[in-house]
Amino acid sequence: MALIAGIDIGGTQTRCAIARKGYSQEITYRVSAPTPQEGPDAVLDLVADLVRDGLAPTDRLAAVGCVAPGMTNVQAGVILKAANVNGWIQVPLREKLEKKLEIPAIIENDVNAAVLAEAAVRKFSSNAPFVYMTISTGIAAGIIVGGKIVNGANYCAGEVGWMIPDPELLGRKWQPGGCTERHAGGRGLATQWARIQGGSPDSKRAIEVFDAADRGNEAAQKLIQTASKYLAQTAVGLACVLDPELIVLGGSIGRARPEIIELMRQELTNAVPYPPALDSSLLEDDAPLVGSLLLADSLAGGSLSSTDD
Repeated sequence: MALIAGIDIGGTQTRCAIARKGYSQEITYRVSAPTPQEGPDAVLDLVADLVRDGLAPTDRLAAVGCVAPGMTNVQAGVILKAANVNGWIQVPLREKLEKKLEIPAIIENDVNAAVLAEAAVRKFSSNAPFVYMTISTGIAAGIIVGGKIVNGANYCAGEVGWMIPDPELLGRKWQPGGCTERHAGGRGLATQWARIQGGSPDSKRAIEVFDAADRGNEAAQKLIQTASKYLAQTAVGLACVLDPELIVLGGSIGRARPEIIELMRQELTNAVPYPPALDSSLLEDDAPLVGSLLLADSLAGGSLSSTDD
């Protein structure tokens, strides 16, 4: 049986899925493990183990797709810089994967993979722009125009976490990270909360901010209000530049906080004459993983636009 494998490398977890060639949405095997922090080679060793553990002796793996956060030169197969993963700078990931697994490999940014997956599951066939915006530890957008991913001159298209949403924030240096991401992403919220409450700025503490705001904590409420306004401005910016038919929201914050979604909808209606539809991800946390399988399927001779044919 010809199979394809998908890998989603994250800052805390690395996930693997296997499906039949031509049926990338029908996952037959999945597993996850903590992402090693010792560098790319340790992660590749883990990836190889996860893939091999999911194969029977008679199985034949046709291709593997692998996605990671950060800037990715898809033509060269190189991770230029991976966000939230230690030591990932100028990593020839495609070459290393092909040597490790002895099969063809394809790599992509995780948010770009997610927008492919969302477009496929929704059977989106319009030539109008389609946007997937993730609001989680970081903030970024995957953009499809004319059925193709927009990568940009430096493979930075969609890095909307770098936008400056307030004139008072101009004139400062916001790298690494980005202005909007530092104010509205999970890691940024956790860092601001740590300054107020003390303790570690671990990104997992972002949930504390929302919990405290729900309990009436004024400082937490102010952080959430500012973050929500900045995220709404980001959505308006995407709508004005791209005129998309649909903006899909993913990521733990984007899916879990309906008040942020409602503010985005309201501001889009206020600002844009033809506001795009706004919807939560259908694939939820699986969007990048399904995207990695779609990429593998395309490399093995399948299609990026449909996973059921």
